[in-house]
Amino acid sequence: MTVAVTAAAVVASRKRRRIRWGTVVSYTLLVGASLVALFPIFWTLSTSIKTRVDSYAIPPKFVQFSPTAKNYRQLFSNAEFTKALTNTISITFTSTLLCVFVGSLAAYALARTPRFPGRRPLEASLLLARAIPGIVLMVPLYDVVTRLRLYDNRLALVVIYAAANLPFAIWLMTSFIEQIPIELEECARTDGAGRLAIILRIVAPLSLPGLAATMIFVALLAWNEFLIPVILAGPRSKTLPVYISSFVSNRTLDWGPMAAASCLAIIPIALLTIAVQRQLVSGLTTGAVKQ
Repeated sequence: MTVAVTAAAVVASRKRRRIRWGTVVSYTLLVGASLVALFPIFWTLSTSIKTRVDSYAIPPKFVQFSPTAKNYRQLFSNAEFTKALTNTISITFTSTLLCVFVGSLAAYALARTPRFPGRRPLEASLLLARAIPGIVLMVPLYDVVTRLRLYDNRLALVVIYAAANLPFAIWLMTSFIEQIPIELEECARTDGAGRLAIILRIVAPLSLPGLAATMIFVALLAWNEFLIPVILAGPRSKTLPVYISSFVSNRTLDWGPMAAASCLAIIPIALLTIAVQRQLVSGLTTGAVKQ
């Protein structure tokens, strides 16, 4: 009996050691991956507060430099930067609302009519539309925009952004709405509620986590869009990605102001993500589970 107890204790001790070492290795890998992922942000932030001489230093200066706010002062004193920042915020906000609104209605129709002729081709076309390289569409888009006299117009960018991200919003929202029990809608319909009342009072509140997740991803795509505005935007509707790229020329690369503009471009979308973090995580986990 004593021998058996001792052997069991030895086995349990070995299992605990293996679990402990496995935990140590896992946390070590996670910390290492986090440092690798966060290093570009640290590098951009440190470069934004360096002088021009320090930003070109070899070997690079990570902490042994005198910080300066000159790059940020230079940006905020530049009307072109404030215009680009305002354009990016307004275009991203408006196009995201438009895309999520239309995408949610389309997703509701797909989720509540699972069987109709052409559903499979329609779903495949939505995914294929998002997979088409943007450069393929730019020539016809440029022709349409110039013919309509909407070149360098924020309205044109809003509509194009929303249309470009619409397939992704529909695909994402459909999986969220499918998780809402249809029995709730049937009960409301029995009580005399119409389709609009059902959407506003039942579907919309229950799909808020999914809406938050979709809005974040669509806003990220719109905020970081470069190809569309670099071709279809001029001085009046230039966005931040295009403005940041202007620091690169065939003669020089101004690292300090470019890094400062990049840091300022990260802040709004980071604050939005933090504000809806709970809904984002809840929406992602809900949409990932099929009942």
